[in-house]
Amino acid sequence: MKRALILLPFVVFLFIGCPATWENACKIYIQQGDYAHAKEQAIVGTQTSPDYYGAYCLLGKAETGLGNYTEASKAFQEAYKRDSTATIKWLKSDEGGRNVSVFWQVFYGTALTNYLDKQYENSLINLKFAKILDPTNVSQFILEGNIYADMGEKEKAMKSYQSVLEFDNENAEASYFIAKMFFDRQNYDSCITYLKKSLKTFEKEYDKMKNQVFKNVEFNQDLATQLIDLWKERKKDELDQFVKVKLGFDEGLRAQEKNVERFVKENEGYGRSHYLAGIVYLNLKNDTLALKHLKQSAELLYSDPDALYFFAELLVRMNKFNDARKYFERLVAVKPDDFAGWFYIGVIYAQEKNYKKAIEVYEEKALPLEPDNIDLLTNLAVAYREIGNTKKAMEYLMKADKISKEKK
Repeated sequence: MKRALILLPFVVFLFIGCPATWENACKIYIQQGDYAHAKEQAIVGTQTSPDYYGAYCLLGKAETGLGNYTEASKAFQEAYKRDSTATIKWLKSDEGGRNVSVFWQVFYGTALTNYLDKQYENSLINLKFAKILDPTNVSQFILEGNIYADMGEKEKAMKSYQSVLEFDNENAEASYFIAKMFFDRQNYDSCITYLKKSLKTFEKEYDKMKNQVFKNVEFNQDLATQLIDLWKERKKDELDQFVKVKLGFDEGLRAQEKNVERFVKENEGYGRSHYLAGIVYLNLKNDTLALKHLKQSAELLYSDPDALYFFAELLVRMNKFNDARKYFERLVAVKPDDFAGWFYIGVIYAQEKNYKKAIEVYEEKALPLEPDNIDLLTNLAVAYREIGNTKKAMEYLMKADKISKEKK
Protein backbone atom coordinates (compact mmCIF):
# COMPACT_ATOMS: atom_id res chain seq x y z
CA MET A 1 0.00 0.00 0.00
CA LYS A 2 2.75 2.43 0.86
CA ARG A 3 4.48 1.81 -2.44
CA ALA A 4 1.21 2.49 -4.24
CA LEU A 5 0.64 5.70 -2.32
CA ILE A 6 4.16 6.90 -3.09
CA LEU A 7 4.05 6.01 -6.81
CA LEU A 8 0.59 7.34 -7.58
CA PRO A 9 1.48 11.09 -7.45
CA PHE A 10 4.60 10.37 -9.53
CA VAL A 11 2.57 8.59 -12.22
CA VAL A 12 0.04 11.42 -12.27
CA PHE A 13 2.85 13.95 -12.60
CA LEU A 14 4.25 12.13 -15.64
CA PHE A 15 0.82 11.98 -17.22
CA ILE A 16 0.20 15.69 -16.71
CA GLY A 17 3.60 16.60 -18.18
CA CYS A 18 3.10 14.57 -21.38
CA PRO A 19 1.65 16.02 -24.60
CA ALA A 20 -1.93 15.16 -25.44
CA THR A 21 -2.52 11.78 -27.05
CA TRP A 22 -3.52 13.36 -30.40
CA GLU A 23 -0.30 15.39 -30.43
CA ASN A 24 1.92 12.37 -29.85
CA ALA A 25 0.04 10.40 -32.48
CA CYS A 26 0.26 13.28 -34.96
CA LYS A 27 4.02 13.63 -34.52
CA ILE A 28 4.55 9.89 -34.89
CA TYR A 29 2.52 9.80 -38.09
CA ILE A 30 4.52 12.75 -39.46
CA GLN A 31 7.78 10.95 -38.68
CA GLN A 32 6.45 7.93 -40.57
CA GLY A 33 5.42 10.08 -43.53
CA ASP A 34 1.77 9.18 -43.01
CA TYR A 35 0.46 12.70 -43.46
CA ALA A 36 -3.17 11.71 -43.98
CA HIS A 37 -3.43 10.17 -40.50
CA ALA A 38 -1.30 13.01 -39.08
CA LYS A 39 -3.87 15.43 -40.45
CA GLU A 40 -6.70 13.52 -38.79
CA GLN A 41 -4.98 13.75 -35.41
CA ALA A 42 -4.15 17.44 -35.88
CA ILE A 43 -7.83 18.16 -36.62
CA VAL A 44 -8.71 16.40 -33.36
CA GLY A 45 -6.24 18.74 -31.69
CA THR A 46 -7.87 21.86 -33.19
CA GLN A 47 -11.23 20.61 -31.95
CA THR A 48 -10.18 19.65 -28.44
CA SER A 49 -7.68 22.52 -27.96
CA PRO A 50 -8.98 25.27 -30.28
CA ASP A 51 -6.78 27.95 -28.68
CA TYR A 52 -3.55 25.96 -28.93
CA TYR A 53 -1.32 27.29 -31.72
CA GLY A 54 0.61 24.01 -31.88
CA ALA A 55 -2.42 22.09 -33.12
CA TYR A 56 -2.66 24.36 -36.16
CA CYS A 57 1.09 24.24 -36.76
CA LEU A 58 0.96 20.44 -36.89
CA LEU A 59 -2.10 20.61 -39.13
CA GLY A 60 -0.15 22.92 -41.44
CA LYS A 61 2.79 20.54 -41.44
CA ALA A 62 0.53 17.60 -42.30
CA GLU A 63 -1.11 19.56 -45.12
CA THR A 64 2.35 20.49 -46.39
CA GLY A 65 3.29 16.83 -46.47
CA LEU A 66 0.15 16.15 -48.50
CA GLY A 67 1.05 18.92 -50.94
CA ASN A 68 -1.98 21.01 -49.94
CA TYR A 69 -0.17 24.33 -49.76
CA THR A 70 -3.26 26.52 -49.64
CA GLU A 71 -4.71 24.54 -46.73
CA ALA A 72 -1.32 24.48 -45.01
CA SER A 73 -1.10 28.26 -45.26
CA LYS A 74 -4.57 28.63 -43.74
CA ALA A 75 -3.60 26.39 -40.83
CA PHE A 76 -0.38 28.31 -40.15
CA GLN A 77 -2.30 31.58 -40.25
CA GLU A 78 -4.76 30.21 -37.69
CA ALA A 79 -1.80 29.31 -35.49
CA TYR A 80 -0.44 32.86 -35.91
CA LYS A 81 -3.77 34.32 -34.76
CA ARG A 82 -3.52 32.35 -31.54
CA ASP A 83 0.14 33.04 -30.76
CA SER A 84 2.10 35.00 -33.36
CA THR A 85 5.47 34.84 -31.62
CA ALA A 86 5.31 31.12 -30.89
CA THR A 87 4.11 30.31 -34.39
CA ILE A 88 6.96 32.15 -36.11
CA LYS A 89 9.44 30.52 -33.75
CA TRP A 90 7.94 27.10 -34.55
CA LEU A 91 8.10 27.71 -38.32
CA LYS A 92 11.75 28.72 -38.08
CA SER A 93 12.85 25.96 -35.72
CA ASP A 94 10.85 22.91 -36.81
CA GLU A 95 13.16 19.94 -37.47
CA GLY A 96 16.08 22.08 -36.30
CA GLY A 97 15.23 24.76 -38.86
CA ARG A 98 15.49 22.37 -41.81
CA ASN A 99 11.89 23.02 -42.87
CA VAL A 100 12.15 26.81 -43.20
CA SER A 101 12.56 26.61 -46.98
CA VAL A 102 9.65 24.18 -47.21
CA PHE A 103 7.34 26.46 -45.25
CA TRP A 104 8.54 29.43 -47.31
CA GLN A 105 7.46 27.52 -50.41
CA VAL A 106 4.06 26.94 -48.82
CA PHE A 107 3.45 30.67 -48.42
CA TYR A 108 5.05 31.67 -51.72
CA GLY A 109 3.25 28.94 -53.67
CA THR A 110 -0.08 29.94 -52.14
CA ALA A 111 0.65 33.61 -52.86
CA LEU A 112 1.31 32.74 -56.50
CA THR A 113 -1.91 30.72 -56.73
CA ASN A 114 -3.85 33.58 -55.16
CA TYR A 115 -2.26 36.02 -57.60
CA LEU A 116 -3.22 33.93 -60.63
CA ASP A 117 -6.77 33.79 -59.24
CA LYS A 118 -6.69 37.59 -58.79
CA GLN A 119 -7.05 37.22 -55.00
CA TYR A 120 -4.54 39.99 -54.44
CA GLU A 121 -5.13 40.64 -50.73
CA ASN A 122 -4.72 36.97 -49.85
CA SER A 123 -1.61 36.85 -51.98
CA LEU A 124 -0.06 39.78 -50.12
CA ILE A 125 -0.87 38.17 -46.75
CA ASN A 126 0.96 35.01 -47.78
CA LEU A 127 3.92 37.01 -49.02
CA LYS A 128 4.12 38.70 -45.62
CA PHE A 129 4.77 35.31 -44.03
CA ALA A 130 7.17 34.28 -46.80
CA LYS A 131 9.26 37.39 -46.19
CA ILE A 132 9.42 36.64 -42.46
CA LEU A 133 10.91 33.22 -43.21
CA ASP A 134 13.30 34.41 -45.95
CA PRO A 135 13.69 38.20 -46.08
CA THR A 136 16.07 38.20 -49.08
CA ASN A 137 14.39 35.87 -51.58
CA VAL A 138 13.93 37.99 -54.69
CA SER A 139 11.05 35.94 -56.15
CA GLN A 140 8.65 37.17 -53.49
CA PHE A 141 9.45 40.83 -54.19
CA ILE A 142 8.90 40.37 -57.92
CA LEU A 143 5.56 38.70 -57.26
CA GLU A 144 4.66 41.47 -54.82
CA GLY A 145 5.52 44.04 -57.48
CA ASN A 146 3.33 42.26 -60.03
CA ILE A 147 0.44 42.21 -57.56
CA TYR A 148 0.67 45.94 -56.88
CA ALA A 149 1.04 46.65 -60.60
CA ASP A 150 -2.15 44.73 -61.34
CA MET A 151 -3.89 46.56 -58.51
CA GLY A 152 -2.86 49.87 -60.08
CA GLU A 153 -0.59 50.80 -57.16
CA LYS A 154 2.37 51.71 -59.34
CA GLU A 155 4.55 53.32 -56.67
CA LYS A 156 4.31 50.29 -54.40
CA ALA A 157 5.08 48.05 -57.37
CA MET A 158 8.17 50.10 -58.22
CA LYS A 159 9.34 49.91 -54.60
CA SER A 160 9.00 46.12 -54.60
CA TYR A 161 10.96 45.74 -57.84
CA GLN A 162 13.67 48.08 -56.61
CA SER A 163 13.95 46.00 -53.43
CA VAL A 164 15.09 43.11 -55.62
CA LEU A 165 17.98 45.15 -57.00
CA GLU A 166 19.13 45.86 -53.43
CA PHE A 167 19.75 42.11 -53.04
CA ASP A 168 20.66 41.35 -56.65
CA ASN A 169 21.70 44.38 -58.69
CA GLU A 170 21.81 42.40 -61.93
CA ASN A 171 18.43 40.73 -61.57
CA ALA A 172 16.98 40.59 -65.09
CA GLU A 173 13.32 40.22 -64.11
CA ALA A 174 13.31 43.18 -61.75
CA SER A 175 15.10 45.36 -64.29
CA TYR A 176 12.56 44.35 -66.94
CA PHE A 177 9.55 45.20 -64.77
CA ILE A 178 11.04 48.55 -63.75
CA ALA A 179 11.67 49.28 -67.43
CA LYS A 180 8.07 48.39 -68.20
CA MET A 181 6.81 50.83 -65.58
CA PHE A 182 8.96 53.60 -67.05
CA PHE A 183 7.57 52.70 -70.47
CA ASP A 184 4.02 53.11 -69.16
CA ARG A 185 5.02 56.60 -68.00
CA GLN A 186 6.53 57.27 -71.45
CA ASN A 187 9.88 57.84 -69.76
CA TYR A 188 11.78 56.10 -72.53
CA ASP A 189 15.31 57.09 -71.47
CA SER A 190 14.95 55.43 -68.06
CA CYS A 191 13.14 52.53 -69.68
CA ILE A 192 16.07 51.87 -72.02
CA THR A 193 18.57 52.12 -69.15
CA TYR A 194 16.87 49.29 -67.26
CA LEU A 195 16.17 47.31 -70.43
CA LYS A 196 19.86 47.25 -71.24
CA LYS A 197 20.55 45.79 -67.78
CA SER A 198 17.78 43.26 -68.25
CA LEU A 199 18.94 42.20 -71.72
CA LYS A 200 22.55 41.85 -70.60
CA THR A 201 21.69 39.46 -67.78
CA PHE A 202 19.03 37.56 -69.71
CA GLU A 203 21.44 37.05 -72.60
CA LYS A 204 24.10 35.67 -70.28
CA GLU A 205 21.67 33.30 -68.55
CA TYR A 206 19.99 32.31 -71.81
CA ASP A 207 23.32 31.43 -73.43
CA LYS A 208 24.39 29.47 -70.37
CA MET A 209 21.23 27.37 -70.34
CA LYS A 210 21.25 26.99 -74.13
CA ASN A 211 24.79 25.62 -73.99
CA GLN A 212 23.83 23.28 -71.18
CA VAL A 213 20.68 21.89 -72.81
CA PHE A 214 22.14 21.65 -76.32
CA LYS A 215 25.68 20.67 -75.40
CA ASN A 216 25.42 17.30 -77.19
CA VAL A 217 23.93 18.65 -80.42
CA GLU A 218 24.20 21.74 -82.58
CA PHE A 219 21.66 24.35 -81.53
CA ASN A 220 18.97 25.43 -83.96
CA GLN A 221 15.75 27.36 -83.43
CA ASP A 222 13.50 24.56 -84.66
CA LEU A 223 14.83 22.22 -81.98
CA ALA A 224 14.37 24.91 -79.36
CA THR A 225 10.81 25.53 -80.52
CA GLN A 226 9.91 21.84 -80.27
CA LEU A 227 11.46 21.61 -76.81
CA ILE A 228 9.62 24.69 -75.51
CA ASP A 229 6.29 23.52 -76.95
CA LEU A 230 6.60 20.09 -75.34
CA TRP A 231 7.50 21.71 -72.01
CA LYS A 232 4.62 24.18 -72.08
CA GLU A 233 2.16 21.48 -73.12
CA ARG A 234 3.47 19.27 -70.28
CA LYS A 235 3.93 16.27 -72.56
CA LYS A 236 6.35 14.55 -70.21
CA ASP A 237 6.63 11.23 -72.07
CA GLU A 238 7.25 12.91 -75.43
CA LEU A 239 9.62 15.35 -73.79
CA ASP A 240 11.55 12.49 -72.23
CA GLN A 241 12.03 10.89 -75.66
CA PHE A 242 12.96 14.24 -77.17
CA VAL A 243 15.67 14.77 -74.56
CA LYS A 244 17.03 11.27 -75.17
CA VAL A 245 16.86 11.16 -78.96
CA LYS A 246 17.08 14.79 -80.15
CA LEU A 247 19.30 16.23 -77.41
CA GLY A 248 21.44 13.15 -76.80
CA PHE A 249 20.97 12.70 -73.04
CA ASP A 250 20.63 8.98 -72.30
CA GLU A 251 19.21 9.68 -68.83
CA GLY A 252 16.28 11.53 -70.39
CA LEU A 253 14.18 14.22 -68.79
CA ARG A 254 14.84 13.01 -65.25
CA ALA A 255 18.40 14.30 -65.37
CA GLN A 256 17.72 17.41 -67.43
CA GLU A 257 14.35 18.66 -66.16
CA LYS A 258 15.73 21.60 -64.17
CA ASN A 259 17.92 22.70 -67.07
CA VAL A 260 15.01 22.52 -69.52
CA GLU A 261 12.80 24.49 -67.14
CA ARG A 262 15.49 27.18 -66.79
CA PHE A 263 16.01 27.33 -70.55
CA VAL A 264 12.29 27.86 -71.17
CA LYS A 265 12.15 30.56 -68.50
CA GLU A 266 15.22 32.42 -69.78
CA ASN A 267 13.95 32.18 -73.37
CA GLU A 268 10.68 33.83 -72.30
CA GLY A 269 12.37 36.56 -70.28
CA TYR A 270 14.94 37.32 -72.96
CA GLY A 271 12.22 37.48 -75.61
CA ARG A 272 10.03 39.79 -73.52
CA SER A 273 12.92 42.20 -72.96
CA HIS A 274 13.67 42.31 -76.68
CA TYR A 275 9.98 42.89 -77.43
CA LEU A 276 9.73 45.82 -75.03
CA ALA A 277 12.95 47.30 -76.42
CA GLY A 278 11.53 47.04 -79.92
CA ILE A 279 8.33 48.83 -78.94
CA VAL A 280 10.32 51.57 -77.18
CA TYR A 281 12.40 52.19 -80.31
CA LEU A 282 9.23 52.21 -82.43
CA ASN A 283 7.95 55.01 -80.23
CA LEU A 284 11.26 56.80 -80.61
CA LYS A 285 11.03 56.44 -84.44
CA ASN A 286 14.26 54.47 -84.53
CA ASP A 287 13.26 51.75 -86.99
CA THR A 288 16.75 50.26 -87.23
CA LEU A 289 16.99 49.41 -83.53
CA ALA A 290 13.29 48.52 -83.42
CA LEU A 291 13.85 45.99 -86.20
CA LYS A 292 16.84 44.48 -84.43
CA HIS A 293 14.97 43.87 -81.18
CA LEU A 294 11.63 42.89 -82.71
CA LYS A 295 13.33 40.30 -84.89
CA GLN A 296 14.85 38.73 -81.78
CA SER A 297 11.52 38.78 -79.97
CA ALA A 298 9.71 37.20 -82.93
CA GLU A 299 12.23 34.34 -82.96
CA LEU A 300 12.26 33.76 -79.21
CA LEU A 301 8.52 34.36 -78.72
CA TYR A 302 7.67 32.51 -81.93
CA SER A 303 4.01 31.97 -80.99
CA ASP A 304 3.29 35.36 -79.39
CA PRO A 305 0.79 37.31 -81.54
CA ASP A 306 2.04 40.76 -80.50
CA ALA A 307 5.72 39.96 -81.08
CA LEU A 308 4.91 38.55 -84.53
CA TYR A 309 2.57 41.40 -85.45
CA PHE A 310 4.82 44.34 -84.64
CA PHE A 311 7.85 42.77 -86.30
CA ALA A 312 5.89 41.92 -89.44
CA GLU A 313 4.23 45.33 -89.58
CA LEU A 314 7.63 47.03 -89.41
CA LEU A 315 8.85 44.80 -92.25
CA VAL A 316 5.87 45.97 -94.34
CA ARG A 317 6.75 49.59 -93.66
CA MET A 318 10.29 48.84 -94.83
CA ASN A 319 8.92 47.19 -98.02
CA LYS A 320 10.25 43.76 -97.01
CA PHE A 321 7.06 42.04 -98.09
CA ASN A 322 8.22 38.43 -98.44
CA ASP A 323 9.70 38.41 -94.94
CA ALA A 324 6.64 40.17 -93.54
CA ARG A 325 4.23 37.64 -95.03
CA LYS A 326 6.11 34.77 -93.37
CA TYR A 327 5.56 36.28 -89.93
CA PHE A 328 1.96 37.30 -90.59
CA GLU A 329 1.24 33.75 -91.73
CA ARG A 330 2.81 32.47 -88.53
CA LEU A 331 0.61 34.92 -86.62
CA VAL A 332 -2.68 33.73 -88.16
CA ALA A 333 -1.59 30.11 -87.68
CA VAL A 334 -1.31 30.85 -83.96
CA LYS A 335 -4.39 33.09 -83.87
CA PRO A 336 -6.75 32.35 -86.80
CA ASP A 337 -9.17 35.12 -85.85
CA ASP A 338 -6.54 37.87 -85.95
CA PHE A 339 -8.03 40.43 -88.34
CA ALA A 340 -4.89 42.56 -88.63
CA GLY A 341 -2.82 39.52 -89.61
CA TRP A 342 -5.14 38.57 -92.46
CA PHE A 343 -5.55 42.20 -93.51
CA TYR A 344 -1.81 42.66 -93.91
CA ILE A 345 -1.43 39.39 -95.80
CA GLY A 346 -3.97 40.79 -98.26
CA VAL A 347 -2.09 44.10 -98.39
CA ILE A 348 1.15 42.29 -99.22
CA TYR A 349 -0.47 40.37 -102.09
CA ALA A 350 -1.87 43.65 -103.39
CA GLN A 351 1.57 45.28 -103.19
CA GLU A 352 2.88 42.40 -105.28
CA LYS A 353 0.03 43.07 -107.75
CA ASN A 354 -1.44 39.64 -107.05
CA TYR A 355 -4.91 41.17 -106.74
CA LYS A 356 -6.88 37.93 -107.09
CA LYS A 357 -5.03 36.43 -104.14
CA ALA A 358 -5.47 39.66 -102.19
CA ILE A 359 -9.23 39.57 -102.83
CA GLU A 360 -9.38 35.93 -101.76
CA VAL A 361 -7.68 36.70 -98.43
CA TYR A 362 -9.70 39.86 -97.87
CA GLU A 363 -13.09 38.26 -98.57
CA GLU A 364 -12.59 34.78 -97.12
CA LYS A 365 -10.45 35.55 -94.08
CA ALA A 366 -10.62 39.22 -93.08
CA LEU A 367 -14.15 40.28 -94.05
CA PRO A 368 -15.97 37.70 -91.84
CA LEU A 369 -13.99 39.04 -88.85
CA GLU A 370 -14.71 42.74 -89.44
CA PRO A 371 -17.39 43.19 -92.13
CA ASP A 372 -17.69 46.94 -91.50
CA ASN A 373 -13.99 47.78 -91.55
CA ILE A 374 -13.67 50.80 -93.85
CA ASP A 375 -9.99 50.23 -94.70
CA LEU A 376 -10.72 46.63 -95.69
CA LEU A 377 -13.71 47.62 -97.83
CA THR A 378 -11.67 50.34 -99.55
CA ASN A 379 -8.82 47.93 -100.25
CA LEU A 380 -11.28 45.46 -101.75
CA ALA A 381 -12.65 48.19 -103.98
CA VAL A 382 -9.14 49.01 -105.21
CA ALA A 383 -8.27 45.34 -105.81
CA TYR A 384 -11.44 44.75 -107.82
CA ARG A 385 -10.79 47.89 -109.84
CA GLU A 386 -7.29 46.66 -110.67
CA ILE A 387 -8.65 43.42 -112.14
CA GLY A 388 -11.29 45.34 -114.13
CA ASN A 389 -14.36 44.46 -112.08
CA THR A 390 -15.73 47.98 -111.66
CA LYS A 391 -19.14 46.71 -110.50
CA LYS A 392 -17.70 45.00 -107.41
CA ALA A 393 -15.31 47.89 -106.89
CA MET A 394 -18.22 50.36 -106.73
CA GLU A 395 -20.20 48.01 -104.48
CA TYR A 396 -17.45 47.95 -101.86
CA LEU A 397 -16.69 51.65 -102.28
CA MET A 398 -20.33 52.60 -101.69
CA LYS A 399 -20.54 50.35 -98.65
CA ALA A 400 -17.41 51.94 -97.19
CA ASP A 401 -18.82 55.42 -97.85
CA LYS A 402 -22.13 54.54 -96.17
CA ILE A 403 -20.44 53.19 -93.04
CA SER A 404 -18.16 56.23 -92.89
CA LYS A 405 -21.18 58.57 -92.94
CA GLU A 406 -22.99 56.53 -90.27
CA LYS A 407 -20.00 56.84 -87.96
CA LYS A 408 -19.88 60.65 -88.18
